[in-house]
Amino acid sequence: MNRNHTFSCFALLMVFLSGLGLAHAQVVIRDTTFFPIQDTSETRDVDLTTFPDKIILQTGTNTNLALNKGIVVRYSDPNPIKISNHPTASNPRLIIDGKVSATSFFELLPGQEGTYFRIDLQAVRVVNRVVTRVFPANSVNFRVRAYSIYLGLDTLSFKKVKQVVDNERANTDDFFDPDTGRYVLFLIDKQDPSLTNPFSTTFGEIEVYGVGYLQEGQFASRVRDAGKPVNWGRANWRALTPPGTSVRMQVRTGSTPNVTSSWSPWSEEVSLPNSLFSVFEPRRYMQYRVNLYTESVETPRVDEVSISYDTMLVAKSAVAKILPQTAQILKQTQFQYQVTAEVDSRSTGIDTLVIFTKIPIVVSGVTVNDLNIPYGIQIQPGAVILGFGSTINFNATVNVEIKFTPFLDETSFPSVVISKANASNPQRVDATVLNNVESWTLSASGVPEQVIVDAKADPNPFTPNDDGRNDVTHFTFFVSNLVVARPVQIKIYDISGQLVRTLLDIKTTAQAFVEQNAVRWDGRGDNGRLLPPGLYIYQIIAEVDGPSPSVITKTVSIAY
Repeated sequence: MNRNHTFSCFALLMVFLSGLGLAHAQVVIRDTTFFPIQDTSETRDVDLTTFPDKIILQTGTNTNLALNKGIVVRYSDPNPIKISNHPTASNPRLIIDGKVSATSFFELLPGQEGTYFRIDLQAVRVVNRVVTRVFPANSVNFRVRAYSIYLGLDTLSFKKVKQVVDNERANTDDFFDPDTGRYVLFLIDKQDPSLTNPFSTTFGEIEVYGVGYLQEGQFASRVRDAGKPVNWGRANWRALTPPGTSVRMQVRTGSTPNVTSSWSPWSEEVSLPNSLFSVFEPRRYMQYRVNLYTESVETPRVDEVSISYDTMLVAKSAVAKILPQTAQILKQTQFQYQVTAEVDSRSTGIDTLVIFTKIPIVVSGVTVNDLNIPYGIQIQPGAVILGFGSTINFNATVNVEIKFTPFLDETSFPSVVISKANASNPQRVDATVLNNVESWTLSASGVPEQVIVDAKADPNPFTPNDDGRNDVTHFTFFVSNLVVARPVQIKIYDISGQLVRTLLDIKTTAQAFVEQNAVRWDGRGDNGRLLPPGLYIYQIIAEVDGPSPSVITKTVSIAY
C-alpha cells in the first residue's frame, strides 16, 4: 500500500469524522536544538554548526558532485570502428562511479578530437573545480593532451570556464571562478598526436566539485521516550525554504529503547507540516528523520521539529488478519477480515474501522464477538470505512465478511481504528508476521496467461431509455501481469466498424475493473448523443511489450 495514498484517504476521513467529537489535548515532543547521533548512515550531508541549533545542507567543497549522477558521451566520429569495444571500457558511467581500476575506466580511441562528455549534476550547483584521473594510474602516455571545460544551466547553451592547450599531467585538477550550472561539459581538444601508433585517451574518473550546497542531506534524532505506549500523531516543523528547496520528514517507532528489527520501517516522507504518518502504534519509543533537499544554490534551514502524540489510546492493542490468507488468483472468494482488539483504562474505544485497499471489495456483514451489529459503510477511493452503531470499548474480535477477486500475487489490507473522542488521530492496526508475510496480506496462487481476463458487459443487452431499469451497462475485466503502467483502452464500434466511443483511455498496472471500479457506459457516443439500437463491438486493448497489443473483442447490444 502506498502510504501517500493512505494519507490522502486520511484527509478525506477527517472531513467525514470531523463532527464526531473533539480531539484530546496532545503531548508534543519539540526540538529546537539538534545533536548528531553516532549512526552516520542516518545523519549525513548536513551542517549543524554554521547556524547553531539549526539544520542546513553541507557545502560541496569536498564532495564529488558528479558521483553516480548522469553522463553521456558524444563522439566526434561515430563510426563504430572508431569507438572502443573493450568490454570494461566502453560505458561512460564508469568514469563517474568513484572507482579507478581495470574494470572501471573509459577508453577513447585515437582520432576522436572534438568528443565531449556531458555530466548532469541533476541540480543547479555552484561549480569551481573539475578533476580527471587517468587509467592506468599516473600514466602520462594515456593522458588527455588538451581540453576545455564548460558549464551550462541546460543542454543547449554552455559557457567556457577553463581551457588547457598543452596538458603534461596524468591527472588534471583545475580550479576556476565559481559559476552556476547543472551540466558540466568536458571537451577533448587534443589527443596523442603520434602518427604511427598513437595512444588512446583513457579516463578512470571525472570528478566535479563546488562551493554550493549538496543536493540532499538528512538528520536523524536521538530515540525519544514517551514513557509508555502512546498513539503517535503528527509531524510538524518550522523551516525556511527558499525557492527550489524543500523539507520532508519521516518517523519510526518501536517498543525498545534501541532501534531493532522489531521497529517500524521509516514512514513515507511527509512534505507538509502537521501531517499524519504511518508507524507501528501504540509504541513507547520514537525517532524522527528530517530530509533536506535543494535544486538551487540555496539551502533550506530547519529551526524546529515537533512530534505530537496522545496518551489516550483508541485501543490498548489491535491486530488484523485475513482468512484465508491464500487463494486462487482471479477466482472470487469470500474472506474474513478480523481485528482483535484489547482495551484498558486508557482506551477510548473503537467507533470506526478503515480498511485501506485498491481492490474493489464487497462487505456482506460485520460481527463483534460473533454477534451481528448495526454498522454503516462508506466506500472511498482506496478505502472502505466502517462505522459502528455503538462504541466498542471492550475486548472484542471484529469480523468483517468481504468478497473480492484477487488479481495480484500479494494484496495487503492495512487498517486503522478511530475513536470519535479523538477523530483526528487514527491508530494504526498491527499485523503479525510469519515468514516475512504480514497477517493482513493475501497471497494468490496461479499466474494468468492473458493480460486481459474475464471481460464482459452486464447487463447485455441494456436499454438506455431512462426508465430506471438497465439504463447502463458495466464493462468488467481484470488487467493482469502488468508491473509497469501501460495504456489500457475500451473502444466501441458500430457494426460497420466505425469508432463511436472511446470509453476508457488510461495507463495502469495490474488492476481490477469490477464492482465499484467497473467501467460504466450509458449508450452514448463520443458526441454525447444516444446511439441507435443494435449490435455494437467493444474492444479492450492493453499496450504490452511485443509486436502487438493484447486485445479482447466482444459484442454488446442496445435495445429500446
